[in-house]
Amino acid sequence: MAGLRGFGGDAPGLPRPARSGPPARLLQRAALACVLLVGLAVACTALLSLRDGLYAALFAALAAEVAAAVACLWSARRAGVDDRRWRVLIAVLAGGLASANVITLITLFMGGSLVARTPSVYAGLVFFYGLGLAGLLAVPTYPVAGRVGSGRGPRRWHAVILLDCLLIVGSLVLLEWRTGVDEILRARAPNAAEFGSTLLQQVATLSLAAAVLLIASFRRPRSPGTLALLGCGLMLYALTDSLFVYRVAAGHHDLPPWSLIAYTVSLLLVALAALVPSPAPADLDSLAPPRPRAMWLHAALPYAVLCAAGLLTLGKLATGAPLDRVEAYGMVSLLVLALARQMITIAENTHLLAALRERESQLHYQAFHDPLTGLANRALFTRRLQRAVGAEPGRDGASGCRDGPLSVLFVDLDHFKRVNDAFGHAAGDELLRISAARLRGATRAVDTVARLGGDEFGVILDSRGDDNPRHVAERLATEVQAPCRLAGRTYVPRASLGLVTLDGAARPPDPDTLLHQADLAMYAAKRERAGRLVVYGSDLPDRF
Repeated sequence: MAGLRGFGGDAPGLPRPARSGPPARLLQRAALACVLLVGLAVACTALLSLRDGLYAALFAALAAEVAAAVACLWSARRAGVDDRRWRVLIAVLAGGLASANVITLITLFMGGSLVARTPSVYAGLVFFYGLGLAGLLAVPTYPVAGRVGSGRGPRRWHAVILLDCLLIVGSLVLLEWRTGVDEILRARAPNAAEFGSTLLQQVATLSLAAAVLLIASFRRPRSPGTLALLGCGLMLYALTDSLFVYRVAAGHHDLPPWSLIAYTVSLLLVALAALVPSPAPADLDSLAPPRPRAMWLHAALPYAVLCAAGLLTLGKLATGAPLDRVEAYGMVSLLVLALARQMITIAENTHLLAALRERESQLHYQAFHDPLTGLANRALFTRRLQRAVGAEPGRDGASGCRDGPLSVLFVDLDHFKRVNDAFGHAAGDELLRISAARLRGATRAVDTVARLGGDEFGVILDSRGDDNPRHVAERLATEVQAPCRLAGRTYVPRASLGLVTLDGAARPPDPDTLLHQADLAMYAAKRERAGRLVVYGSDLPDRF
């Protein structure tokens, strides 16, 4: 697609100006011209003879195909990079249809046989229909969170839509076969090559229409008006092709002139879709969540059509009638496609479940940890302190009371406001991270280090080991007050520490009392001299 960058005529090396697509006034004028063309085609088919009306309808369809190709290519020049590819691919599809129409007109003028020409022409159109399907998948859309394949890259949701297209179209063709086409074929015995190529074209056009419907329910189109016009045009085109299948099965080799007007209208709708102004990309966070009914539409649509085809097949088997080869092989193929679709759904559900569990784990971590330092926050500190003093039972329902002594250390950084004023708040945050890392590095895995808020830290010391709580607290005080680098300069932090130690027989009634006692010891250290440790004693409250 690199060659498409030259459509705008901009000088090489210069930045391409931002464009929002064709102006709205052009769309109104184009719609008026489309109405005039359709009215002219209707008048010609109604007033002229059957043969002349057929020529008029074919020329009107050719004009619509050329208009669709020109509109797509012209709008591609003004569209953004992500909005250009589908226009070019749809233009190629319209050009292929116009070429087939020219071949048909030449064959009629020269008195040739459409029966001999139709298979080769339709077989060549399959390539262009494939490009058209690729163009539909390239229409700019937004993912919808929570849907299968919506958030794992374009390849995944493209594969899901293609599988659903095959399920829907295969089920519709099987329904069509069971509702009269098989009987018409046995009665009329048309040309096999002509009928096969016509059926192949119907499958291709139905796939395009189903793709638009699935994209509308599976994704969020950036321009709903563009996708709506494309959908209406392609659905009308597919319905007309379905009518053609019945006529070919009955031995007729063409459509009546009035039915060709549907082709004209469908291609004109495609042309109007290309002229719809492209809106600016939206903020995904501002998009409204999808409605549950819309989400169920995509999930149920392929299987609803498959169930209808399956019920008809079961009904025939219930009457004792055997299935022909088309019904048998068709139903087996549809079941294989449904199984593949379900495997993708199971894989996506497994991925979503893993992502949900990971998100829950992240939310749990964020709820109980300080985002700046990564330490436990006050909520987790309080919960572990409650469990340590026996106020909260453990996960097994047993009391969390310990046999050994319990120590709580309260750490407050002195003159922290001066750090923010002198070095800036970024340096203050860096000092908090440095202090947190030092506290965490000087404690054991069984201890709990938490940031209680601001410049205050708390440590729950498991004192069942050989380490004396006071010695551990003094070591932590030395670590916290070691010189560090802040804003390119050396800074010596100071901290006041308060320690309270309780043995197993002297538990306080609640953890708040223990924390309050450690807090009193810390304030005593701050009053006496910054940078020292005070151990709580029974006489300490009398000093305040």
